[in-house]
Amino acid sequence: MTFSQTVKGLFFVLAAAILWALSATTAKHLFNYQVSPWDLTQMRLVLSALFLGLYLAWREPGSLRIERNDAGYMITFGILGVSAMQFTYFFTISQTNVATAVFLEYLAPVIILIYELVQGRETPAWNRILPVVIATLGGFLIVKGTTGQGMAVTPVGLVSGIGSAFAFAFYILYSRYGLSKYPAWTLLFWGYTIGGLAWTLNGWPWETFLTYQGSTWLYFFYIAIFATILPAGFFFKGLTLLSPVAAGVTSTLEPVAAGVLAFLLLGEVLTGMQLMGSLFIIVAITVIQMKG
Repeated sequence: MTFSQTVKGLFFVLAAAILWALSATTAKHLFNYQVSPWDLTQMRLVLSALFLGLYLAWREPGSLRIERNDAGYMITFGILGVSAMQFTYFFTISQTNVATAVFLEYLAPVIILIYELVQGRETPAWNRILPVVIATLGGFLIVKGTTGQGMAVTPVGLVSGIGSAFAFAFYILYSRYGLSKYPAWTLLFWGYTIGGLAWTLNGWPWETFLTYQGSTWLYFFYIAIFATILPAGFFFKGLTLLSPVAAGVTSTLEPVAAGVLAFLLLGEVLTGMQLMGSLFIIVAITVIQMKG
């Protein structure tokens, strides 16, 4: 892989991390106003499938088609990858603070590294293992340094948070086959569609939508477009240019982005521990790109 491809991959994953960082704060705001994580997950998936499907039908109708023998793959990806990741992440946010939920989800690079080492796709080299350790430590420091919050999670939230890490790891690893065969938008459309269909167990989507009012609808639209479709597209584009381990470590920039955005937009204080954690993550992302 060339240097320019690596830079592009880093740029795409960074863009995804920034948009995801904004979405976590938005989700917490909605939970504070009595929107349930069940309803938010359903709206996120259904609206994302609707918006992305309409766009593809207009611009690239051929990209909506998949081969019949890939139906089982798409069902698995939509339920165990997309749907499980969205719900466990949102549910964890509802049970704790944003920083803790993000930290727990970003244990995914550890899971990915272990899996890739077992499968023989990664070698136990220092520039693969050390960045994962440093990034995980950096995320922990950011959580501990969050003013007035720190590590605060219920037992149920802890289980959900660890589940979100496994779901995110599965999402990254399992998408490898789909991305090798289909455009990222095709994979995402079917993931959102199947995930959204699975959430009809929560109720018909139009009934869920009409349970809320106009201002909440705007948040639903924002999360569907700017917190789901766009960052997922950016992340998958980066994943085609980086290894799963490198993409996973780079995505840990999300808590760094969340802290910086809170400082710039909300006037929140960046503590010394948060800055140290952010530095650790930046070092990890730098090291993961080294060739040996």
